[in-house]
Amino acid sequence: MRFEGKLSTWTALRGYGSIAPLDGGQELFVHISAFPPDGEQPVLGEVLSFEVVSGRDGRKQAQRVMRSTRKLVDQPPPMPAGGRLQGAAYHQRRQLQRRLRWATACAALLLALGTVVWLDLSRADAGPVLMQHLAHGPSR
Repeated sequence: MRFEGKLSTWTALRGYGSIAPLDGGQELFVHISAFPPDGEQPVLGEVLSFEVVSGRDGRKQAQRVMRSTRKLVDQPPPMPAGGRLQGAAYHQRRQLQRRLRWATACAALLLALGTVVWLDLSRADAGPVLMQHLAHGPSR
């Protein structure tokens, strides 16, 4: 039997969320693998049609999810005071920022090392100097 519900939470980085049935009741877990492989990402507030199955842990979850043609006339959830993200969205943004800082630091280090090697090799006597550097350490 198929039910309809609204996607109430979604964690894109992990690929799961929950669906709130339209006729009331407990929210159901939903995994990205339950969605059709059409390449479209789930959207919060989207109306979905689904079947209920028992998961590995015995809890109910949504399966064989389809996007419904039915549209709800809902207002988007209000932005919290101060316009700051909260909950999963906040943590996802922070994780992305940390990854970008790490990638930037690695790129800067590689650029610096490449520049040092290039400058060292671009000298006219790079061969003997490089061999001396590798064998005995930097000369002063």
